[in-house]
Amino acid sequence: MLETLRNKFTQLRIIQGLFNYLKSVNVVPEYDNTLKHLSYERWRHNFLLVRLHLAFSIGICIYSSAIFINLLRFILWDEPFLDQNLYLQIFASLGLLICLKLLKTSWGNQHLGVLFLGLGVSLQLSKQIIQTAHGNVKPDLFAWVLTFVSQATLIPVQLIWHLISQFIILGYYFGINKLFGHKIIPPNSDSLMLLLFLFWTCLICNLSVYLYENLQRTWFNSRKKLEQAYEQLTVTEAKYRSIFENSLEGLFQSTPDGRFISANSALAGIYGYLSPEDLIQNLSHIPDQIYVNPKRRQEFVCLINQQGTVLGFESQVYRADGSIIWISENARAIRDSKGKIIAYEGDVKDITQRKYSEEEIQKALHKEKELNQLKSRFVSMISHEFRTPLTTILASAEALEHYSYKWDEDKKLTYLRRIQTTVHHLTELLNDVLLIGQGEAQKIPFHPSLMNLETFCSSLIQEMQIGLEDTKQLHFVPPEPQSMDSLTSPTQVYLDERLLRHILYNLIGNAIKYSSPVGNIELKLDYNQSQAILTLKDEGIGIPKEDQSHLFEPFHRAKNVGVIPGTGLGLTIVKKSVELQGGMIQVQSKIGLGTTVTVIFPLSGERITDEQNISD
Repeated sequence: MLETLRNKFTQLRIIQGLFNYLKSVNVVPEYDNTLKHLSYERWRHNFLLVRLHLAFSIGICIYSSAIFINLLRFILWDEPFLDQNLYLQIFASLGLLICLKLLKTSWGNQHLGVLFLGLGVSLQLSKQIIQTAHGNVKPDLFAWVLTFVSQATLIPVQLIWHLISQFIILGYYFGINKLFGHKIIPPNSDSLMLLLFLFWTCLICNLSVYLYENLQRTWFNSRKKLEQAYEQLTVTEAKYRSIFENSLEGLFQSTPDGRFISANSALAGIYGYLSPEDLIQNLSHIPDQIYVNPKRRQEFVCLINQQGTVLGFESQVYRADGSIIWISENARAIRDSKGKIIAYEGDVKDITQRKYSEEEIQKALHKEKELNQLKSRFVSMISHEFRTPLTTILASAEALEHYSYKWDEDKKLTYLRRIQTTVHHLTELLNDVLLIGQGEAQKIPFHPSLMNLETFCSSLIQEMQIGLEDTKQLHFVPPEPQSMDSLTSPTQVYLDERLLRHILYNLIGNAIKYSSPVGNIELKLDYNQSQAILTLKDEGIGIPKEDQSHLFEPFHRAKNVGVIPGTGLGLTIVKKSVELQGGMIQVQSKIGLGTTVTVIFPLSGERITDEQNISD
């Protein structure tokens, strides 16, 4: 009994294995039936690969069985073993075996069309070549039809290969044999019927391949779109489920009689429960268990019945621990097909902090007051700073208009240069205001590039020294000699040259402006493992301690500047320009002793060293 069951089980396993193999020649196993990452051409390639494997395997089995029958005929009935049929079977089997072996190579995987033709060559052309060699040429309609129908049935992938295969097989028979002078078809009515039958067989096979190929393409595209639709549906469902479950606002559905149908984790947290399930289980009657004023539920129901929605419905409610909080509800009614309300759904926000935020309101009012003061200071600054230059321009222009005929060219040129200088000053002032606006809107242009920081600083100091009195000296101190380690001795770094020029011009200009006529100003450059450090020291009037915390606020000026002109915008722009490049700025100052400003920039990973320049 056990042996019988074992045999049946073995037979079932063989049958199951056969069905699994047949299933594998219709799908793409390596993609687990998923076409998402597969093009039609790649799918067709894989389909042709498995179908060729099936066709070669079947052909080998057929010819192997024929050779076996030939052997039995020789053993049992003493018939000749080596005859023309055996040669044909052996050559066809070898051809199929060679094609099957090539199919498993990288070359065969890239030339499946050639192996497809190899199937027809193995099945028919080898046979026809042997017949041509023996001079025994005769049309084999059954074999042709069987070959073409087998190809159209087992490998209906590309019509062009079927046409080429038919052309090779029939072209050889009707063409090559004709060249050798063999009689190809007897001249009678049966021959005409043979050709007609062969023509319609090829036409039907080719038509079948064409229709099947279009059907497969349509199926593939439809299947792919369906998978994409299912994927999109899954993503959408997951997205909205994620929104519901992970929303920071409490989301709910409740019945008209006051029971929760569904709730998310945020709602459970608002009411002080561990999970939505815990909330739904413990809150079975909303009016009595939640609202501090039970009439609020009735008011909620009346409003939603009248309007269909409730917006910003604020109430005091109990949490699970008995504490009281404020909530704001937005909800709408869900109706059935007859218009009857079957549920409410909406969201809940904890507004306790808003209800008890008088301090925050006061801060907001104070901030608004500061903004108003800032606006007033801005208007006052603009009025003052623009009035004097405009007066200068107007006076110089009027003087040129009325007295230029009395003046020599040098005096006229003096007044023209005064107008130009004043206009330049106004332009700089407007640029500062615009740059402040761009900084507030996060729109300051930023275009970093490789630059030689040491050369740049040295050139800038020389440029700014021109026009200064001999008693006031600008000095540049280059980095101290380092080791040849490229990580600590960069020659070029990534910075925005325009912003850097603005930073240093402003800082050095302040140092010049607020220093004594005989003071020295020093700009020092240094590096460490990851930073470029610029240090500017002056011997000026210094900054009062109480003003140092407000240095980078717009329009703020220290109390000890006296009549020295300025807008209070320079350091604000400097700080924004430094931070835009990932840097930081520090100021140390003492009254009467001078000021030290340190600007630190990070070194970019993309920097060029001396060794790299030489190698390039």
